[in-house]
Amino acid sequence: MIPPDLQAMLEPLERFEDIRRKATRLGPGLCDLAYANPYRGVQEDAKSAIRDALEEDRVLGLQYSPFGGHTAVRRAVADNLRAIHRMDFAFDDVVLTSGAMAALHIALRVCARPGGEVVVPTPCWLDYPLYVRAIGLTPILVPSSGGSFDLDVSAIADAMTERTCAVMLSHPANPTGRIYDREALHLLAGSLADARRSGAEITLIADESHRDFADPLEYASAAEVIDRTLIVYSFGKYHFLQGQRVGYAAVSPNHPSREDVSRELVRWTRILGLATPTALMQRAVPRLLGLRHDLGWLSRWRRRYVDELTASGHEVVRPDATLFLYVRTPGARGDFGFIEELASASVLALPAPIFHHEGFFRLSLTGSEDMLERALPILGKFGRG
Repeated sequence: MIPPDLQAMLEPLERFEDIRRKATRLGPGLCDLAYANPYRGVQEDAKSAIRDALEEDRVLGLQYSPFGGHTAVRRAVADNLRAIHRMDFAFDDVVLTSGAMAALHIALRVCARPGGEVVVPTPCWLDYPLYVRAIGLTPILVPSSGGSFDLDVSAIADAMTERTCAVMLSHPANPTGRIYDREALHLLAGSLADARRSGAEITLIADESHRDFADPLEYASAAEVIDRTLIVYSFGKYHFLQGQRVGYAAVSPNHPSREDVSRELVRWTRILGLATPTALMQRAVPRLLGLRHDLGWLSRWRRRYVDELTASGHEVVRPDATLFLYVRTPGARGDFGFIEELASASVLALPAPIFHHEGFFRLSLTGSEDMLERALPILGKFGRG
């Protein structure tokens, strides 16, 4: 049986799913801006990468692969990380996983210790605390700073104790779309160093699943600043291949236990039965790494939504990146009550309690052009209400 504390963490999303199932009865008139399902379809060159990988004639090419993934693919990822983070990643720093969720599980496992705590800035991706609790650790939720949703390093430092084994954050942040700047990361590095001098060995788990939606000139690498960093990544987000479940966990080259942690990550894939991505998706990875997509459509819709929602009276957190907008729930409505009203008006969005927060809702800009166009005036009416 699922323990009561985990059942309580499952409840907000399951409650939303009840709303979503009822809303789907509205048929094609529904504007689905809840999950990041790309109604524009998979990027054509991403589909070509998979087709080319499938057509490639290689003996045992679609059979079992080693735990951790094929060396050639891990090397390609390491080369990519070297270019992005300006650090000397090697192939065995990279462990291929069946998506970011699996990478988060093995990252938490290598950090875990009896009675351990994991500090999680909120709002956060819905299942961070669930995964922490599921492996016997305690999630310590720390609100982000004010309406700007900057990283509240002082609050994170106050939350850390001798039991803290990890800090987990998404960077860029989901659901707010914020990017944490180098100054904030340096402050966080200082707090982690202070904790280490007090006897705590704390790992930063940096979920970079939305990294490719950020301007490289604005994006600051946490691994460059914080030695004891594990990077988590999903290829599904940028290439709109979420259902193909391919990603990785990577150890910072500056990690003081680099080799031991890399080996443990591989061994945990076996212990947990998470294995590796499919052989086909592994073969597609080097091709996917070479693709850059035109995201002009996303920038246009993001600007338009921020401008028009703000003009209609909504309070919008100005995003730096990602596919999302985080908007304050209007009036005195409760979060779920508002989401039900919005769904009745044919727009689906996610309420803040899913992200361990309250008073906001998240919109995904991955709906079809028609959905995005029709949703704006509906949302505008609620802003004026």
